[in-house]
Amino acid sequence: MKTPWLVNGKLANLYLLYGTERHLLEEWEREIVKAALPDGERFDYMKIDLNDQPLDAVLDEAETVPFLSDYRVVIAKPATFLTGAKDKKTHNVDRLAEYIVQPADYAIVVLIVEAEKLDERKTIVKRLKDRAVILEAKKPTTEELFRFVMDAVNDKGYRMDRPAIERLIFLTGEMWATLTHELDKLMLYAGDRPAIELEDVDLLVPRTLEDNVFQLTDYLMKRQLEPAIRLIRDLEKQGQEVLALLGLMARQYRMMLLSKRLAEQGYGERQIASKVGAHPYAIKLALQAGKRFTFAQLEQALIAITTTDEGMKTGRGDKRILFDSLVVRLATL
Repeated sequence: MKTPWLVNGKLANLYLLYGTERHLLEEWEREIVKAALPDGERFDYMKIDLNDQPLDAVLDEAETVPFLSDYRVVIAKPATFLTGAKDKKTHNVDRLAEYIVQPADYAIVVLIVEAEKLDERKTIVKRLKDRAVILEAKKPTTEELFRFVMDAVNDKGYRMDRPAIERLIFLTGEMWATLTHELDKLMLYAGDRPAIELEDVDLLVPRTLEDNVFQLTDYLMKRQLEPAIRLIRDLEKQGQEVLALLGLMARQYRMMLLSKRLAEQGYGERQIASKVGAHPYAIKLALQAGKRFTFAQLEQALIAITTTDEGMKTGRGDKRILFDSLVVRLATL
């Protein structure tokens, strides 16, 4: 397990955790507390809500000698005063600036704010950047998530091949919290089996709307009309509007057409994903599906989708009937 909160293997006296990934912020907070108070000494742990209490309360706690352990841990959030957002309370930032220069060696103060960026113009932020350990919880890359899954399953004695991991990452929307939850569920389901298979992912991990539209498009390309209609009815029961489904189908067919063109020009999957602005796994599926059709067929599909969209928006017929007619047409291209 990575320990970015440690400096040369040791805890720091002052931390600033910020970013948009709440799961990471919470994980870092837990790990810092666990490392500082391994026996869970609650007497030397204090969490302060900066929406209700002033910054002075944080510093008062930090300057209190620990009762039963080596450290006194003070968690303070949200540290909105470090961003450009308006704070609910006025805080004594000058006192914090003084404390930063010479923090108590027995205290570990952790300032946390769920924000994309800090206000770099503020003197207090500049001082913290010089003196504190700062960790940014930013949206992970696909490769970071891939390594995370590989490390997690290996640590537990399991195997998971690339297609299964790619599928899991795609279905969880590249979100740390969702990915961790679904991975735990998969390992529990695997039990004594040595490997987590692609079939396990498809069985246990909920499908996203985008993935359902991929499946719908796949049925239509294979001319499997019955399962396509069944999937549409299931999505309607879940509250999905046919106009929204039509929009996603248009996006999928455009992605197939554009990916096919770029692939013929010599671009690889990742290059195409970057140009199209889509997930690499989505491009992989689009390229596989696009092989079944010619450019002319994909263009015909997009024309049919556009015509149906115009018909729905101008009231030229019942939306359900127009959509079902389109589905039949796409299945017979």
